[in-house]
Amino acid sequence: MRVHIKYYAKYRDSTGKKEEDLEIGESTVRDLLEMLKTKYPKLNGEKTSLIALNNKFQKDETKISEGDVISVFPPVSGG
Repeated sequence: MRVHIKYYAKYRDSTGKKEEDLEIGESTVRDLLEMLKTKYPKLNGEKTSLIALNNKFQKDETKISEGDVISVFPPVSGG
């Protein structure tokens, strides 16, 4: 299935891309993150990420569907 991925903040630096289309098999959010870490070794140091699937934040177990738009954000901190 084909999905569109958008990268934000330091993920743009780690991948060298703002966004891309990827062909993936049946996957969950967790599976996709592992695939991205394999494709982009600079992401391996990231322990957590925020994932939005079609503009809604999702848990690791959420299944990805054909045509989904996936946004990848680094963890946010503030005070």
